[in-house]
Amino acid sequence: MKARLKVALVMVVLSGVVAGFYFRDRFVSPGGGPTSSSSCTDPASISSHIYNSYRLQIVKSCITASGTVDRVIDEVDGDIHLRLNLDQAYSNLTNSGNQGYPQYGDLVVEIICVNTPSQTDAIPACQNYTNQIPVPSAGQHITITGPYVLDTDHYNWAEIHPVYSLVIG
Repeated sequence: MKARLKVALVMVVLSGVVAGFYFRDRFVSPGGGPTSSSSCTDPASISSHIYNSYRLQIVKSCITASGTVDRVIDEVDGDIHLRLNLDQAYSNLTNSGNQGYPQYGDLVVEIICVNTPSQTDAIPACQNYTNQIPVPSAGQHITITGPYVLDTDHYNWAEIHPVYSLVIG
């Protein structure tokens, strides 16, 4: 009888641990959404084409968020920066680095290697990669998925960089 009691106790404890991890990931992690690294993939090894990737501090390997595009900016490294006014459910994704100039409270979203880089040291990062992510226009509502990072070269502002998927509408 004692062996059955021990097995039942172990099962209850394990169930509690599993439930705890589920709720921590679902409700405490940035974005609060159901997307986790286990359901997220890096198509075409996009991350291997990030220019100076050492500057990005990964907070969460993959999240999904949504909002309205405030601005679309062509960068000299070939990337497109989107300034994204997040939906209320994702408002916790920005930090003090995103406040004021140049982000004005928006989350930075980077679609990499959209254009040919004019910045010489960024050219190798985009070699052998053709962007497949659609580029939205200002005013469009989008849902994006990718790594949630802090850019240590730019005020530690929060970004989704690179974008793994983007849905307009």
